[in-house]
Amino acid sequence: MIVNVIPEIKTWSDVEIFSYSVPTDLTNKIKVGVLVEIPLGRKKIRGVVESLKTDNAKTAYKMKNIVSVINDFVLPQSYLEVVRWISKYYLCSLGDALSLFLPPAVKKPKAVPSAQYSVLSKRQLTLAPEQQKILSQLKIKLTVKNKKPALIHGVTGSGKTEIYIKLTEEALKLGKSVIILVPEIMLTPQTVERFEEIFGNKITLRHSKLSRSEKYHTFYDFYTGAKPILIGPRSALLIPSENLGLIIVDEEQEDSYKQDQAPRYHAVELAKYITEKTSSLLVLGSATPRIKTYYQAQNSTVDLYELNLRHNKDKLPHAEIVDLKDEIRAENFSPISRKLKEEMNKVLLNKDQVLLFLNRRGNATFVACRDCGHVILCHNCSIPMVYHLNQTEHFLNCHHCDRREAVPTHCPECHSQRIKYFGSGIDKIETEIHNLYPDKRISKVDSKTIRTKSDYTKFFQRFKKGEIDIVIGTQMIAKGLDIPNVDLVGIISADTGLHLPHYRASEKSFELLTQVSGRSGRADKIGQTIIQTYWPESTPVVAAKDHDYKSFYQNEISERQKFNYPPFCYLVRVIAEDADEDKAKKEIKKMSEKLKENNLEFIGPGVCFYSKLHNKYRYHLIIKTKSYPDKKIVELARTNRHLIWDTEPTNLL
Repeated sequence: MIVNVIPEIKTWSDVEIFSYSVPTDLTNKIKVGVLVEIPLGRKKIRGVVESLKTDNAKTAYKMKNIVSVINDFVLPQSYLEVVRWISKYYLCSLGDALSLFLPPAVKKPKAVPSAQYSVLSKRQLTLAPEQQKILSQLKIKLTVKNKKPALIHGVTGSGKTEIYIKLTEEALKLGKSVIILVPEIMLTPQTVERFEEIFGNKITLRHSKLSRSEKYHTFYDFYTGAKPILIGPRSALLIPSENLGLIIVDEEQEDSYKQDQAPRYHAVELAKYITEKTSSLLVLGSATPRIKTYYQAQNSTVDLYELNLRHNKDKLPHAEIVDLKDEIRAENFSPISRKLKEEMNKVLLNKDQVLLFLNRRGNATFVACRDCGHVILCHNCSIPMVYHLNQTEHFLNCHHCDRREAVPTHCPECHSQRIKYFGSGIDKIETEIHNLYPDKRISKVDSKTIRTKSDYTKFFQRFKKGEIDIVIGTQMIAKGLDIPNVDLVGIISADTGLHLPHYRASEKSFELLTQVSGRSGRADKIGQTIIQTYWPESTPVVAAKDHDYKSFYQNEISERQKFNYPPFCYLVRVIAEDADEDKAKKEIKKMSEKLKENNLEFIGPGVCFYSKLHNKYRYHLIIKTKSYPDKKIVELARTNRHLIWDTEPTNLL
């Protein structure tokens, strides 16, 4: 017997499927999808049997034997189709795509104690009529063969999680397994908590902080059906199941669902293809769905279900815009506006909690010379160093490569001593708030203070118990927080990210502002939001204030159509990066010539917004195409493997 095998190799080669002969003692174990050990060059590696050749055709060369069959895993046939699709769609090798779905290679996995879930409450979930109607329709979709993906578009706090739980119960009754994707396990403790209290030991969690042995056990718990519910970030999608019935993607708009290394897949698009091949149901949920997803819902390729009311209440938090230009005219140079301070005083007097949001770490966003204007840049990345100040030290830090430098006393260009700190980061806001409210319990939440899941859990429990009066945070606080006593959200600057050179800048700003605003007014409170901005009439700011997704969508979709951006086309970003700037520039220029020869439309080439990262210079161009995958693009990617190819990029910087 001869078999064709896809080896687990992560680089593109001219041959991607290799033929091996099967020793007679292994023939009864061989079938399509089985995991085998094979010799490749001087190494022994894993691979999956892609097809069988039972004919006795002679070959011109001596064929190597398979070494062994790894008995405990067979990749389902439907997932072999998914592997082929990933390779073509996300422009990577078959081996790279295959490696996503294989079990962790562990020689002797340690026994891992099964998680013991304390049942917090066995309260019955009662659904509002709006929720019940959606659940009834989705239950039917679980049992029919050809089904479109479903989008639950519900305002923040409208009770999407309750529908997810009830739908999961229905899938389990049908004997099916369920995958629930969350943007980041660390930042979504309540979603995980809610599922754990109802489903207990039927759940297994997958995330990056697990040890290799824990990942091994999680993989097989779900793969074998021992634990039919899997919760995790995008990587949870990569454990195959013969018995899949339902995939739920919570907060489907989050960019964390896009992988930033090859294969650069997007979990929502991959989930669509997996559910199509496995005849399972895909449910997406968001208060601010991606423009692409909502467009598909408007054009009937996705079924739309809308929740227009907050769970158990009828009012969304009141929001007010403060024009920061008026604050300057009134000679208030504090980052806290008069209105925000007034509302904070009221809320704190009432013993309620305040959430302040600014999506910038550090104390000042850049440091420059007042005389010549020279900005202090990172040597590795050519982007401004951010000023940090804490109790023990002050320093400059690059937020890309983490390089640290002492703060200069003289300008490196003109030697002036007039060094000035510009802009506000959350460290500066924290200092300001401590000065305004010295007797209040204040906590800062960013990627430097919250490094692990246990850090976040401790913060979350303290905040929930009312042990913190004011939280100041970056986008880490924008999702997953459902704290009953938060009665005020203050957005220090709505303008961060608003003017970036990216066709999705408005979309991302609107999503973030709406998600943060939704953290106030939970439980029996209406809540309020103060949005501070220098651009009070910009569409994302006004639409976020009114919680008006539909008007934002109408404005944005007409802009996209006018300039031919997704969802009206597909984008593929090509990046050349090199320690030698001339080399990177020449490589991207060469690629632009090849695109012209192939009559492919593209923008560029040009220097990336982040022109140098980690000591590499970066140039890019962006291909626009009406249909995708495109044979010409696939072939160009295959023959120009030294470049970075990113299909449907979420980041163009």
